[in-house]
Formats: sequence, structure tokens, C-alpha cells
Amino acid sequence: MDGDEKLRREVAVMRLVRENTSIPVPEVHAWGLSNENSLGLGPFIIMDFVQGESLHRLWRQTDEAVLRSDISEGDLRTVYRQVAGFYLELSKLEFPHSIHTDLGPLTLKMQEIEAHGAGTFPSAREFFEYIADQDMEQVYKQANSVDDADDARAKYKFRHQFNALIPRFVNDDYNRMKPRLLCDDFRYGNMIIGREWAYAAPYQMLCSAPRWFLISKPTEWRTPAGAEFERYKACLELFLDELERLEVENEEVCEPPECPKVNGNVSKQLERLGIGSDEALKQAEPPKKLSAQMRKSMTDGTFLFHELLYDCYTDAENTAWKAICSLHPDFEDFTPVAEEELREFAERKVKELEAYKLEWGAIKAAIERSEKACQSKVK
Repeated sequence: MDGDEKLRREVAVMRLVRENTSIPVPEVHAWGLSNENSLGLGPFIIMDFVQGESLHRLWRQTDEAVLRSDISEGDLRTVYRQVAGFYLELSKLEFPHSIHTDLGPLTLKMQEIEAHGAGTFPSAREFFEYIADQDMEQVYKQANSVDDADDARAKYKFRHQFNALIPRFVNDDYNRMKPRLLCDDFRYGNMIIGREWAYAAPYQMLCSAPRWFLISKPTEWRTPAGAEFERYKACLELFLDELERLEVENEEVCEPPECPKVNGNVSKQLERLGIGSDEALKQAEPPKKLSAQMRKSMTDGTFLFHELLYDCYTDAENTAWKAICSLHPDFEDFTPVAEEELREFAERKVKELEAYKLEWGAIKAAIERSEKACQSKVK
């Protein structure tokens, strides 16, 4: 993504959130693209400076990407209550169009979606299937996507099983519900909603349990049910307790017919991003409370499913996938993969890997010869 496009989207999202919610977002005073910068310094943005310390720096364990263990429950609740309020407001901010990535890519994979011109999806299921197909394509087409024959078999089987089981993790009630704003990079060090990596996402992804409590991602945890998972659940309970308190205080049910619509100025911003209305988009029944949906995502595996969608280059050894398999032990019977398919794929990938190693070895040798030649000239 070029700098102009990135900045244009960032400003649009910041204004969207600032003008349609009470979530604190810095005011944008001026911005411009590269050709509008008389100093020739590229795209620019002038906005309010937010004074304060980064929670990521304060709460991160020294030299390790994990949450400190000595943070008091009171401090956690103070932060979680504020963030729970953000989630409630975002759950009501609906978009009048299909799921769209033009507000910014989900991950590296979503950048590829944009590069191929496929940025609009009429349903959550189609959105998920497209992302999963990209992962499958990476395994198929990248010459060094496997380590050996066993790894090739495992990845082929995992990818086919994951794709086949997507319907199980799609909430039919919300499959075609109007999308909500989601920030893929939301974390302790980036709690200002509306920056890069925000996009119009399936409603059910916003209703998934938050992934940022421990700083480290769930896909990076060492075991599916170890100390990290237990600590995550403790943080989640504190967060959901604060969220439920807010829901009671506000009598919050988030019924779609009463959801605020983006105002005219922001609608024009969205139109500039290529986002229009979609008559085919259906409105589902009013969803349950956000806290209830987040709890459910932990018990039925949807939270883990979303984590696998977020992550790049996952395989069957991933902690999230192991946890899903323990929740759904019938996966093996439900999605069998023929032995002949596995054998043929493994043989092809091993040949590709060997060719890749030979080619890369020749390139490295040429680079080394060039470096030695340069060094001899310097001497």
C-alpha cells in the first residue's frame, strides 16, 4: 500500500469514529497527499498530540512480549472498563454496505486481496473462505512452503480440514449482518481507535473475545490449555464483568434498527473509498448482548477460529488449532483427506523444495562472489 492511500484511509477512519462515537480520537486539523505537500516530503497529517505514557511500555514484561504479572486488578479493571465502552460503541456503528477491506487491510493476506481487486464480500462466510483460500494457495504455490514430506502432508491436511469446517464457525444469524469497524492492531500500545489496520469486518469478529489481553497472541501460546490460557481467561472475566456492568447501566442490547448511521460527511469519505450500499445485504435478528457473544466465542471455538484467520502461515501444530480440535473431536471423521492426495502433494512439494534450494544456493554463491570481489577492490 502506498503512503497516500494509507493516509487517506487513516484519516477517513479517524473522522468516522470521532464524528459518530464518543471514543476519544485525536482531531485531524489538516492532511494532504504527496502532491499537496509543497515541501516534497510526502503525505502528511497534522493532528492533536496525546500526552501520556504507553500502556504497552508500562505493562509489558521487561524483554518479553507478555503482560506483567504484578498489575493490580484495580488497574486492569480501570482500563478494561474504558475499552469495554469502546467495544459497545463500535458494535452499534454499522456500515451500509458489504464487508469491505477498503478501510485498510486485515493482515498481509488482506493486502493481497486488495492487490487482486477482491475487496468486497456479501457475507461473513465468503470473507472467511477467501482468506482461507489464500492460505491454501500459499502452501500450494510457494516453493519452500514445507520443510519436508511429513510437513507437506500435515499442512495439506490441516488446510483442507480448516477450509471444510468454516461453515461450522459462521453464525448464520449474523452471516449477512451489516459489518462493523474492527482494528486488527488494537493493543495496549495502540488503543486510539481509527488508525491503520482498521476495516469493515464481519459483525461476529467484533463479538469475539478480545485477543490483546496478554500482549502475546493466542496463536503464540505454548499450549492450548496451559498457564497462558488460564491467565487469559482471568483477564477476560475481568473485562466481561466490566462490559456487563456497562450493558446493564446503558440497558445495552445493540438492536440493529437503532444503531447510529454514519453522517453525511463521513458517508462521502466512505464513498471516496469505493464503498456503496448493498441491497442484497440482509439485516439479521437483533443480536444478543456483546458480553454473551464474547463468552460464547470462547466455548464454541469461534474465538480460536478467528485467531487462525488473523494469523499468517499457520499449520496443524498451531496452539489455536489444537485447542479447536479438542473442542471438536469429530474433525477427523468430518473432513477426511484421501491418502493418495496426501502422497501426490507431498511428492510434488519435495521436488519443488529441492529445486528451490538449488536455485537459492546458486544465488547465495553469486552474492558471496560479488561481495568478495568488492572487498578485494577496497583493499
